[in-house]
Amino acid sequence: MRRMRFGLLEGVMLALGLIFIAPTLLAALNSVKSLPEIAQSPVALPKHPNLNNYAYLFQQANIGRPMLNSFLMTVAVILGLLLLAPPAAFSITRRLTSTGPLLRGLFIAGLAIPFQVLMVPLLQEFRWLGIQFTYFALWLHYISWGLPLCVFIYSAFLDGVPRSLEEAAVIDGCGPIRTFWKIIFPILRPCTATVVVFWGLWIWNDFMQAFVMMGASHGDLAFLQLWKFLSDKYVKNWNVIFAGVVVLSMPVTILYVLMQSRFEKGLTAGSVK
Repeated sequence: MRRMRFGLLEGVMLALGLIFIAPTLLAALNSVKSLPEIAQSPVALPKHPNLNNYAYLFQQANIGRPMLNSFLMTVAVILGLLLLAPPAAFSITRRLTSTGPLLRGLFIAGLAIPFQVLMVPLLQEFRWLGIQFTYFALWLHYISWGLPLCVFIYSAFLDGVPRSLEEAAVIDGCGPIRTFWKIIFPILRPCTATVVVFWGLWIWNDFMQAFVMMGASHGDLAFLQLWKFLSDKYVKNWNVIFAGVVVLSMPVTILYVLMQSRFEKGLTAGSVK
């Protein structure tokens, strides 16, 4: 009876996995087909597979520069989070006064505020500062949006790091800054891997927040460029769009595959004391 239940559960999980992976397989399949073949049958195997859609994507649609811009934005945001979140979490967890739990509570409260509540005040604030519809404004937004979760992840892990390491560093003559970056930060590698993978995936794939912060005619980012190509009522090259979906999904897929084990360790870091 148990084997039957286990086999049934495996079958259900396999079916769910196929449902989730089906859109990706469909996009990859249609990316090597011509537009008439897709119109004839989008689920049929390609009769004459070719890479013309990918060539058009880079030569005519000019997707290379938006991809570079998205890559630079992703790297800049991750570096900003890694420079701000770990020291903030370290300061919060090592405070001996009541301000530590208060600050942690404020950061956690930031996780409960949806973007839809903030977007109008943010646009007004950026307009007042004179940086509306700029990459700098988008970078600031991503940093502020990512800090609460990053601080929460790092502080949960730091709760399990013994203070004796810091005391030994002080005895050896290290100051607070050197103690953190030389002794504590290397221990936080599982959390750092989680931050890199999670926010790398999210920022690269983000469309809605980038669209709101940059506007339809300003941002030259990868998914904004693909949306502009898709929204043109005179252009419906679905074969090229499928190729674009495949190309834009490759960098984050490779990142996740390379750092999957570290990402999973970071998610459970600090959960067991």
